[in-house]
Amino acid sequence: MKRLFVFIFTMLVMVEIASATPNQKHEPRTNEKIMPFESLIPKIVSGFDIAKGDIVLLQLWGENADLPLLDTFAIEVAKTGGIPVKWQYSRAFLKRYFSDVPAENLEFPDKFFEIFKPADVVVDILTYSPAPAPDFPRDRVRFFGKYMQKLFPILTGKKAFIQVKVPTRENAAETGVGFETYRAAVIKALDIDYAAVKRNCTTLVDEFRGADQVVIATAGNNRFTCSLKGRDWYKDDGAGDVPCGEVYISPLEESGEGTLFVPEIFLDGSNYANVTLTFSKGKLTGTSDPTVLEFIRSAPGDCDMLGEFGIGLNPGVTALTGYAGTDEKCIGTVHVAVGWNTAAGGRNKTPSHVDFIIRPQTVMIDGKAVMAEGKFTGSIGAQMAR
Repeated sequence: MKRLFVFIFTMLVMVEIASATPNQKHEPRTNEKIMPFESLIPKIVSGFDIAKGDIVLLQLWGENADLPLLDTFAIEVAKTGGIPVKWQYSRAFLKRYFSDVPAENLEFPDKFFEIFKPADVVVDILTYSPAPAPDFPRDRVRFFGKYMQKLFPILTGKKAFIQVKVPTRENAAETGVGFETYRAAVIKALDIDYAAVKRNCTTLVDEFRGADQVVIATAGNNRFTCSLKGRDWYKDDGAGDVPCGEVYISPLEESGEGTLFVPEIFLDGSNYANVTLTFSKGKLTGTSDPTVLEFIRSAPGDCDMLGEFGIGLNPGVTALTGYAGTDEKCIGTVHVAVGWNTAAGGRNKTPSHVDFIIRPQTVMIDGKAVMAEGKFTGSIGAQMAR
């Protein structure tokens, strides 16, 4: 589920600045050859669904040394028939601008934001999160927050709002995953057949549209049920969050009942093995490892309420690393999440969103088996294999 920009935007409105970088796990460099990110840009752009004549606003969140990435994206967008517009947000420049310009000149009038309105598609190219640098002057954060507050509804109102994560050390540091592990996972998740992923996402959304009851069986005779009645499915197929590859829905929040066995849970740089979750009336009421529930409930609002059911479809993701941006797209898995879900039609109000990723023994939707031991079954399996 797309969440990055919404959370960063919320952080800015609250006038908070992220700490420098969380501690990273020390990991030896892998000998595995990793394809350079720039060589994958043509593939990535093929997933954007750009129509001939579309104006595509390309926003690089990066420094001047990263401008060649912006140029390559622009050229590839033009090859598809789109009209690229290049824009850059450099942390170094933003810090200097908001530090040196007098406060009375830091308000951006509404007419400034008119320049963004002609864009049909917006693409964020993220070498780091769209937030000020940790050493950004605190007394000027509110001005940057006001700028983003005006910009946000314009960007999200486009035909497509796409965010591409570049596998940099800055992005890895924000996940708490070691850089080599993070980079390898992101590169593999990007190096896929985007047309095939789109077909598979569409197949599942068409198949499950209007469905109601979900039953998930996991190891140890654990059984979890929830209702999807009246809620819409969403596709993450390359024209939204990148890396991509999932379909997801916000179940009725109070409908979650039963237990789930989760082999591994990653939370804030720590991992917990073989955890059983208990839900009652949609609320996560217990975890076999109390630390997990304690962590989840440390957030405000509806942090422990059922928020999402999703199915991973990215063939480049075959193992979990602790980075939710790829883990939830792992092929052969499903995930149940608690917390924030308003972007997918849900009602939970909280800044927290925690995914529990599993390879289920079986998944039943409206009494029909759709997955068994991580593979699609029946007619759905036949369609997905094409």
